[in-house]
Amino acid sequence: MGINLYLPDIANQKATVKDHIILILSSDWPLSTQKIYHRIKKMFGIDCTYQAVFKAVNELLKMEVVSKEKSAYQINLKWLKQVHRFTETTESNYYAKNRLNLIDGIKDSKKEGNISILTFRTMFDVEKYIYYLVKHHIMNSARRQMICCHHNHEWRPLYYMRAEYNWVKKLKELGWDSYILCANNTAIDKFCSRFYKNLGCSVKLNTKCASTCELVVFGDIMIEIYLPHDIIVIMDKEFSKIKDISQVRPEEMITRIFERENDIQVVIRKDINIANQIRKYTLGFFKNTK
Repeated sequence: MGINLYLPDIANQKATVKDHIILILSSDWPLSTQKIYHRIKKMFGIDCTYQAVFKAVNELLKMEVVSKEKSAYQINLKWLKQVHRFTETTESNYYAKNRLNLIDGIKDSKKEGNISILTFRTMFDVEKYIYYLVKHHIMNSARRQMICCHHNHEWRPLYYMRAEYNWVKKLKELGWDSYILCANNTAIDKFCSRFYKNLGCSVKLNTKCASTCELVVFGDIMIEIYLPHDIIVIMDKEFSKIKDISQVRPEEMITRIFERENDIQVVIRKDINIANQIRKYTLGFFKNTK
């Protein structure tokens, strides 16, 4: 099936009969042409004929936007997945590929050769950008390797559990292995470590890493995150106070750490030799792991 990016204009007064058919089938299915016709009349008050609905349904069927089951119709999930994949990839591209003006939280940016230096307002802003950058490159990469992360603390599953779950699962499906080093070993770090390990990631806590900057490495790309000293101090203090995950107060951590206004520099560079050295160093922590 070739890609068909027909998108229903359901919010516009000029929506077509096809648009209304898709909207109806998005909440109730399978439906016969007769039932679709009556629902269009009842729900939208549109003055259309049965012949117009019959013609629109068959056009959607030829476009493979809907599929037919006996004498009833429903949304074609293959079409739905294609549209989702296209919009997801496009969104990632626009966030990550020289579209900095679209991204909230960037205070400054400059590029020198293969090195880009970005300055962000908050940790959440940094995380959002890195997510789209990594996703953009990996989703468009033909070569499957490993992604290495060196963090001072692990915290993402606390705030992005579903997104992290879906992303790690997607990495596995694409053939990428994830190796995570964490410099600390608090209750929160342990909670996040279990989360990643259960998804098949290799994780080591209390390791010698992220002393100068946090790192994300994949392919020939290295992302260096230079957290300000005051954020590191506050994070260490807040994380060390938590003895059990039930004690976490997410809103307080957001205010004190992740949405704290600051100048957070992120350096992005390409160098396959240094990237390979970092991968080798990272794998050294797992050489005795079965």
